[in-house]
Amino acid sequence: MSTPKKARQRSLLQFLALLIAVVIIILAAILAQNWWNNRLGPAPQDITVTARVGGASIEVSPYLVCEPGLECPEGEVPNLPVGPDDTLLLEIPEAIHDHDWQLLMIYDDPAANDQQLHGPYDTEQVEIPGSVDPLTEGDPRPRLMVVEISSAQIGLDADGEETPYATVWSLSTMAD
Repeated sequence: MSTPKKARQRSLLQFLALLIAVVIIILAAILAQNWWNNRLGPAPQDITVTARVGGASIEVSPYLVCEPGLECPEGEVPNLPVGPDDTLLLEIPEAIHDHDWQLLMIYDDPAANDQQLHGPYDTEQVEIPGSVDPLTEGDPRPRLMVVEISSAQIGLDADGEETPYATVWSLSTMAD
């Protein structure tokens, strides 16, 4: 038979073991959250935007990726024809839409050009008409020619240090 003193000691040991377990769990949760929040996302040059028109779909890689202030080599601009009555659907990945980004739409009439600024988690998809209403009645409908998405991304420089990159995805929408 255990004495009241031994029973209190056992209860105290059980309480301390439970307290230590809770502290370890809380510490592990804090460390895991800290790691999750500070992990580096995909490299800027690896982020793609999906563009769809009707049944056609392409992955658009960045046209420009460079550190601000440095010479920026230009990449390839893919082409996905968008008819005047079509709608271009852009699927924006989380690596872009989780912070501020902008969309530039260039038409064959410069007066119809448009720019949209988006905030974090503002949208994951954008629909862009293949043509818009003319500014002057009787003029032809301005046709979509180029779409560009711009976003600041974080990547690693040549020394393995995190650094900002100006990143632009460009898509031609003109028929060949």
